[in-house]
Parts: sequence; C-alpha cells; structure tokens
Amino acid sequence: MLRKISISNVALHPLIKALPDDTLGDIHSKLGQHNSVVVVDTTGHFKGIICRKDIVRKMLSEPDWKRIPVTDVMITKVLYVPNHVSLAEAAKDMLDADIHQLVVTGPPEGGSVPIGILTLGEIVRNAI
Repeated sequence: MLRKISISNVALHPLIKALPDDTLGDIHSKLGQHNSVVVVDTTGHFKGIICRKDIVRKMLSEPDWKRIPVTDVMITKVLYVPNHVSLAEAAKDMLDADIHQLVVTGPPEGGSVPIGILTLGEIVRNAI
C-alpha cells in the first residue's frame, strides 16, 4: 500500500549539482554515477535537470558533445512534488507525465527548495 507512506519517510537520491557554465564534459562522470544532475545558479536556485538519456542522445549525435553547455541540454519544465505528499500521489504524477523521476521540494511547511530526487525505484522498494 502506497497511500499511507509520505515521501518524507523515503530515502531520496541526493541532489547532484552542476552550474550553468558547466559543459557536458564537466558533468560526464556525475551522470556515470547518478541518474540525473540538477543545474543550479550560483545562489543554489534550480534552473533545470539533465538525465542520462539526455547526454547519451548528444553522445550519439554530436562528435564534440563534451563542449556543449549544460544549459543547451537541460530540461527546464520539471515535475516537482512537495515532500509531504504520499508515494501513491507521486507515483500517479510520474506515470501521468511518463517520467521515471521527479524533484522533491521542501521543507514541508510549503517550501519550494529542491531537496532530493524520487525515482520509480524508491516507489517500488517502499511498497507494502
């Protein structure tokens, strides 16, 4: 049962960050170890996200992919969910949007600061 479990009770993937001036070459090793990299400005505000499939797409189509700025590849329309919602609600949002991960925001008092990434894997692991 997912309805009774809040996202705040689930271990989230940490935010792996990059700056807008970084290139795909700069974040290549981060994406080798993590599903996604969150692009933030120098004050920590969210700008976008890059997933593994985004960099693989560029690797296959662009011979000089390592020089491409992350801002040219990042997705800026990202699904967010506050950390107080249920896993069932988050799972439904992810399925409706046909995505496998989303950004979790907090604190629960209504904050909108990105605090982690929730994947479908966490939802499956936490099903009761």
